[in-house]
Amino acid sequence: MKIGFKYLHPFADLMFFIFSFILCLIATNPLILIISFVSGAVYDFKLQKKKTTAYILKFILPLILLITVFNGLFSHYGVTVLFVMQNGNNFTLEALVYGLISGIRIAGMLLWLDCFNEIITSEKIIFIFGRFSPRLALIISMVLRFIPLIRAQSSEISNAEKGIGNGVEVSGFIGKIRSASRRLSILVSWTLEKGIDTSDSMRARGYGLHGRTSYNDYVFSVKDALITVISFAALVLTFVSDRKLSASYNPIIDIPTPDAVSVILIIFFASVLLMPLMIDLWEEKRWSITK
Repeated sequence: MKIGFKYLHPFADLMFFIFSFILCLIATNPLILIISFVSGAVYDFKLQKKKTTAYILKFILPLILLITVFNGLFSHYGVTVLFVMQNGNNFTLEALVYGLISGIRIAGMLLWLDCFNEIITSEKIIFIFGRFSPRLALIISMVLRFIPLIRAQSSEISNAEKGIGNGVEVSGFIGKIRSASRRLSILVSWTLEKGIDTSDSMRARGYGLHGRTSYNDYVFSVKDALITVISFAALVLTFVSDRKLSASYNPIIDIPTPDAVSVILIIFFASVLLMPLMIDLWEEKRWSITK
């Protein structure tokens, strides 16, 4: 049964993800960024379960740690010196905290992008952009489709090389670079050939021709309109409330104390970010009761 946020109208889904991406991009308040990160992680886990757990533990958390440490090592602004490095540069609390905030921002965007790839299918991309620019729709859908395909193909290339004895006893930095370069060359060649095959297939089916018709079963319902309006309102408030909720980390950490308006805005943003999860849980409960 097609229920949940994934099966809403493409415009409703797209508007929500535009809001979530822009919020992560321009927000500086740590509470909002943490809420965005947690909401994206929870919903991604709802969509993909074990795959999300591995993604967070093996990539997201190490990425946050790496950005935090690197920003502390290579950025020296701030007045709270934690210690002085051997080269004479200061390792400051402000640079460390801003690195952590930047890591959480990037991690949140990656998690929402993972949800985007799961929700916005190539069919939805073609539906949204196909009437305005068929070529753009095809390119975007191909790029999004190639992300999981490239991951799978990279794993197959690695397993195939191990099967024929290549890369099993690779040692040293130079050897690993050569092995990675060889795999990358194979992967790029495969990607280009796959892209040409897809393009030829779409052209043979008449995609993009003038007067070509297409079928879709998307109906813009009242629920879709409501979600679109809420997401658009949240997007507008993201720009309007930027100064109200902004925080500074240079030269000192300055996070404004939330007032009544700030608390209301934070609660509203959190509610919108949790909206896909709440829709899925509500509809699952609703249909399970009906059965």
